[in-house]
Amino acid sequence: MEKRIYLIRHGKIEWNHEKAYIGQTELPLSKEGIDQAEKLQKYFSNIPLDKAYTSPLKRCQDTLDIILAGRTISKTIMDELKEINMGDWEGKPFSEIKRTESEAYEKRGAEIDRFTPPNGESFLALQQRVMPAFYKIIMDEAAENIIILGHSGVNRVILSTIFGLNLKEILKMSLPYGSVNKIYYDQEKEKWNYENG
Repeated sequence: MEKRIYLIRHGKIEWNHEKAYIGQTELPLSKEGIDQAEKLQKYFSNIPLDKAYTSPLKRCQDTLDIILAGRTISKTIMDELKEINMGDWEGKPFSEIKRTESEAYEKRGAEIDRFTPPNGESFLALQQRVMPAFYKIIMDEAAENIIILGHSGVNRVILSTIFGLNLKEILKMSLPYGSVNKIYYDQEKEKWNYENG
């Protein structure tokens, strides 16, 4: 038996500013993000689903609600699936941090796995928060087809960990808004397989 996980990134957010550290900042879906969620609804319309898990942040819950509209599928909100906490850098543009905290900005680039913004968390800390929750989800024997609705950082951590990739390379992974990554667990071979949706 294979366990199928559909790892989804939420739709595009309403953010008209330059690139910034969004992290756990609450932002709604943009019009484009809603369109992306509606396309995902069509994509999943003929796919059997047993359970769905989501980050509590509004952009994830709203994306999932659109995907599951009209379906009676169990939905569980998990705090552990929240995006990486960027602490004092939350909502601040990259350019501002580069200008005002240039040394820390450079250090984050060099040590992306372990660097912790002031009052925030590192990708290593995110991994330690997310992965026990992920393994708890996949241990549910009753569910074979599962949606996990997460964030760029969360989904990258999951994919990096199960496929043995180095966290230092985490930002090289492309996970656009509204993207689906299908991962399969072959229980006989105890091996993960991947298919980009």
